[in-house]
Amino acid sequence: MKYLTIVQNNEIAVLTLNRPAKKNAFNQSFLEELQNAVDKLTIDNGIRLLIITGSGENVFSSGVDLNELITFKNINEARLFAVQLERTMAALLRFPKPLIVAMNGHALGGGFGLAASADIRLITKEGKIGFPAVRLGAILPIGCTLRINALIGAGKTRELLLSGRMLNAQEALTMGLVNKVCDKENLLDEAFNYAYNILKGSDEALRLTKEMTNQQLTVETTQYTVNFAESFAYLAFSDDWQNRINSFLKK
Repeated sequence: MKYLTIVQNNEIAVLTLNRPAKKNAFNQSFLEELQNAVDKLTIDNGIRLLIITGSGENVFSSGVDLNELITFKNINEARLFAVQLERTMAALLRFPKPLIVAMNGHALGGGFGLAASADIRLITKEGKIGFPAVRLGAILPIGCTLRINALIGAGKTRELLLSGRMLNAQEALTMGLVNKVCDKENLLDEAFNYAYNILKGSDEALRLTKEMTNQQLTVETTQYTVNFAESFAYLAFSDDWQNRINSFLKK
């Protein structure tokens, strides 16, 4: 695999986002590879639980690769990218086995959207969470928006998405975006501690519990994906989007 590594530790798989030079940002190929990996782990009977973390220093994922956003040749390409983004995140939300995300640093935009699909979220003390999409003239994926809304409520979600401000790890914990703040050197150990405790349960009961708790989110995400893709594609070819993203990349 080009952008991911997967290591199996008995019944637990550790999937690492492995594009550190680009802060583990998502391009089209990255998203397709991640979706395929999740689909394969879904049917692997030797895996009972998945942990996702990131490679590199201080960044779990910076979300969508901004360089990808300025290469669309037409609105349809932008639309297809948005659909693939939602499909990948939906595959994580529907993953039938327990999913823990251990954020080894900052999680921005869709980077936290990925984490929001998990059952348990851990972050290092140095990690920050933020949603800068509006400052770039863009919008957060609908699935990501709905999952954040489910975690912290509509009022706090609007505050974070409209302001684009960054939260430190402790603020994220207090707000309910993460379950625990960890020392960097203990991050994966803490993830495995959660994993061992969860795996005391029955696989079938764990699967059905996830299915029930995620049912409304799954339905809503599916319902609004097309609308998001159209809005994303529309913004992608606006002058404001192009000017803001190009200005940011030049910095």
